[in-house]
Amino acid sequence: MFRNYVSGALIAVMWVISPLSVASTNLAEVANEFAANVAQHQYVALGEQSHGAANVFNFKREAVKALHKNHNFTVLALESGLYDVDWLYREFVKNGASIARSAPGNIFYMYANSTEIKPLFTYIEQSHRTDRPLKLVGFDSQLTGGISKQFLVKELDSLLPPFNAQFSKTQWQAVAAVLQSVIEMKSTKPKNTDAFFELFAQLEAHALGMKTRPDFWQRILVGLKAQAQRQWQLSDIRSHEMGNNLVWQANQHQGQKMVVWAHIYHLQKERVDGTQNAGQVMFAQYPSAYHVTHFTGGKGQYIDFVSMKTRPVSALATNSVEFAANKLDCEICVLDIRTLLRKKPSSEVLLFNYETSVPLKDIAHKWDSLVHFANVTPSKQQ
Repeated sequence: MFRNYVSGALIAVMWVISPLSVASTNLAEVANEFAANVAQHQYVALGEQSHGAANVFNFKREAVKALHKNHNFTVLALESGLYDVDWLYREFVKNGASIARSAPGNIFYMYANSTEIKPLFTYIEQSHRTDRPLKLVGFDSQLTGGISKQFLVKELDSLLPPFNAQFSKTQWQAVAAVLQSVIEMKSTKPKNTDAFFELFAQLEAHALGMKTRPDFWQRILVGLKAQAQRQWQLSDIRSHEMGNNLVWQANQHQGQKMVVWAHIYHLQKERVDGTQNAGQVMFAQYPSAYHVTHFTGGKGQYIDFVSMKTRPVSALATNSVEFAANKLDCEICVLDIRTLLRKKPSSEVLLFNYETSVPLKDIAHKWDSLVHFANVTPSKQQ
């Protein structure tokens, strides 16, 4: 059972879970309680410090299932390419192609190859045998999955309106070659970027005449433009466009409740470095409906998704939230950020890769709740 708890003046807890083993089947019960407490929000964002923590993945997986089964959440938006996930999901619905089997090479690799997340893909497939399926969508503006590399430019070519004097086949072929190299991450900055983006703007205008999902393809084109600008080191608005993709998904699923799964840097209501991110876009659009949860831990290990090496959680400062949470003697603590803020703590909290800390007073307004694990465990990648 959950209970209210206050430990001195250091930390106040909205929900505290009694000690339990992370491997225990009670993990699902913990996630169910968490889901019940956040279910009044239409958009529940589940962040992560690293893409490589097993028990964080386990908790998030069970929370998604609970939100779907018990609280009518019908959309899961995953940090993976907008086109790749759309194509993969369409193939599943139309032809029965397994999401779990299709995920590797197409969905972000830390998710697609995770032992902890694969059962979620199976759950999504099984949900389509019920009267309330859980839909899987992507929202990343970066399009680098195998599906994008193989099909995106070809499908766009097949759906574009007939070429004309305003936008010719020769112009399209020139743009298409660059876009394919951008998707394959092999592009080099053109000598005249202004000329390229003028041509790209002509493509966007031409694509407005598409008969099939013109709004979807406009989002794809915006993502490709942002991806090119990032590769060419002109600007980095990837996360901002991820937010626009999320708002677009919300509009596509009007009235439906959505779980959003990604790195906390994308989901929190404002980035630490001031860059406009996805969470800031969502919060501006849905200020009372958007709930953000951050995950942290007191000790343990995780997988670095760049090097794929196992790394330790940094030693905790004695004034950290995690240090105080460890004293609560629970395997998982769910903390209410508003209560923490009222205490005006001078403590720090881990933000990124379980090693970078920031003062809670500077960051806490960007989250709504915090899930603390006494021991973080590394994800198992297949």
